[in-house]
Amino acid sequence: MTGGLGWMYGRDLPLLSITFARQINARELLERMGVDQNTVAVREQDDFHYELGGHLYASDGYVVSAGHYGSWAWVWEHGSWKCIEDRGLVLRASVGTAALVLNASEKPGVVFRYAENGRLITGLDTMTSLVPADRTGSDMHRFDTEMQALGARPEEHEYGPLGSRGMFYRLAENLGVGVPLDDLNERPVLSGRLLSPASR
Repeated sequence: MTGGLGWMYGRDLPLLSITFARQINARELLERMGVDQNTVAVREQDDFHYELGGHLYASDGYVVSAGHYGSWAWVWEHGSWKCIEDRGLVLRASVGTAALVLNASEKPGVVFRYAENGRLITGLDTMTSLVPADRTGSDMHRFDTEMQALGARPEEHEYGPLGSRGMFYRLAENLGVGVPLDDLNERPVLSGRLLSPASR
């Protein structure tokens, strides 16, 4: 697979929590998400693990890495779910631009939320057992044509040959987002800790 999320297809990622915003920088996205300013720094990978490793995969650790891909900034949560725990997060991230949240866990399914200028346009939660799949937003069918082209019918819990994760990766890539794997694992990375939703 090619594209900005190409390395993620078929990979075992037990938890996935990523927020994207277009045409703002990664620091601003962190600020919009509610970051502890005292923790933000560009860290070499060894320093990242030394300074933040104790919180890295804790659900209440809120450790994040951040960077850029094309015209989009991204923030990767290493164990937390703030991007969906805080329902206003994608709206704040999208003020004056567009933002996207992708979340998935070991439980089959994905939460996909796309917002523009502080308004939720499309939300689709395939983790629900409800049929049709839980949809929200002012234009909740915005991506239906693209999903159908991928062989998916979410209202019937049918996600085509890519499966639910792969389908949402592809929808996200079609918007232009990406996360370079080397930025997570090899290169110095902008990182820190988000404030918990309760502390905002």
